[in-house]
Amino acid sequence: MAEQLIEALTMRWDPEEFHDTFQEKVAAMIEAKRAGETVGKAEPAAKATGAVDLMEALRASVERAGSPKATGGKATTSAKAAGKKPGAKKRIRSAPEEELSGLSKAGLYKKAAAADIPGRSHMTRDDLVKALSSSRT
Repeated sequence: MAEQLIEALTMRWDPEEFHDTFQEKVAAMIEAKRAGETVGKAEPAAKATGAVDLMEALRASVERAGSPKATGGKATTSAKAAGKKPGAKKRIRSAPEEELSGLSKAGLYKKAAAADIPGRSHMTRDDLVKALSSSRT
């Protein structure tokens, strides 16, 4: 099941499209210390809100990834076979390019998957922005 999910969500990775903000923050803190400035403490980590059934979440994710929309063919597990009614088709409107340019590549990929943009796994970040901007579904 995990292998199916990984295959469905695999995309080409271009290291130039990602930015290491953690390393920049550490370098900025070091420079601030050298200059004699005081450095504040980091915000505490968010507390867990509750337990999650990981197997159920994985099954649902595999079902979504194996849907006919994502694979271009038949789903591995249909909603009827699972005893569920198929959900209503979501309507996705094209977003302004300015709104999309603030998203990470992973965020753009999720929107492209929801909009059923073909070839999205091989697109660069800029390609995803263009495709989402011009999609009209």
